[in-house]
Amino acid sequence: MIDSSDHWALRAHPDPVPIAGWTIIDLKRHAESWSSLHDDESRELGVLLRNACAAIQAATGCARVYVLSFAEVVRHVHLHLVPRHDDEPESTGWSVADLYRAVAAGERAPADQAACEQIMARIRSALAHR
Repeated sequence: MIDSSDHWALRAHPDPVPIAGWTIIDLKRHAESWSSLHDDESRELGVLLRNACAAIQAATGCARVYVLSFAEVVRHVHLHLVPRHDDEPESTGWSVADLYRAVAAGERAPADQAACEQIMARIRSALAHR
C-alpha cells in the first residue's frame, strides 16, 4: 500500500508540527462533510486509515494513533492522525488539542523539523511495504 489512493492522499502536517509523525489524510476532491462521501471513497478510506495508523505506530513507536476531524478551520474533509506516546502527557486525550494550540500560538516549540522528515520517510516506507 502506498500513501495515496484514487481518492485520498496522506501528507505530513504543515509547519509548525506539534508532534513528529502527525499526518493528515486528505480527500482529493473537495467536500465539506463526511456525509457527502461516495461509496468508493468510504471504502478506500478504511484501508488507507488502517495502513497509515499501523505505519505511524511502526515509525514512531507510539502507543496508539488518534484520529481527529473537525474541518472548521479548513472546510474540507480530512483526518488528522496523531501519534500518542505513553511518556508524553501532552499527547494524551484532549491534551493534544491544547498542545496544538500552544504550538500554533508560539507558546511551545514545534517538533524538530529534521525528526519530522525522518519519521515521515519511515511512514512512507512502511506503507510502501504493506
